[in-house]
Amino acid sequence: MVIKMFKPDALYCEKNIENYELGKELLEKYKDVPKIIIDNHNNIEEMRKKQNTEFPKMKRNLIIGVRKTHKFVENHKTSDYLVPYTSSGCTAMCMYCYLVCNYNKCAYLRLFVNREEMLNKIIKTAEKSEKELVFEIGSNSDLILENTITNNLVWTIENFANNPKRKTYFSNQVPHGR
Repeated sequence: MVIKMFKPDALYCEKNIENYELGKELLEKYKDVPKIIIDNHNNIEEMRKKQNTEFPKMKRNLIIGVRKTHKFVENHKTSDYLVPYTSSGCTAMCMYCYLVCNYNKCAYLRLFVNREEMLNKIIKTAEKSEKELVFEIGSNSDLILENTITNNLVWTIENFANNPKRKTYFSNQVPHGR
């Protein structure tokens, strides 16, 4: 079986991504891909104005930014918390996916380069807890697809293994039925 790696048509990059190790890695990996500098990964006016018929073309872009919101949402169904993590959206075109309802708003893949900050918040939250916790880190993206680009899933597991107080578990509800 041949796995075709995702190669974006364009990178939409926030200005400060090169201040993070993952940002540097992604800029190097896609150095031959046209880059468009944006102010905010969450509000790309050019994308928001596109018609829904352009959705497949928009999915061919990669947005790279810094996640500013690290608010955990209590869940208690499949985990203790839903956690905004290293990506949002996806490169796949599954028409049944709940992410698709946003079309040109944000269903395309957005990668966040400040993974250290996000993992540190998870670990600190776990350390403060009296009980074991489960954090859902894949509720708004597909970490398996993301991992083919960033290696973030492996990075998360390796870095979490260094946590001396192992009262935390990760869950990845793969939203695309994989």
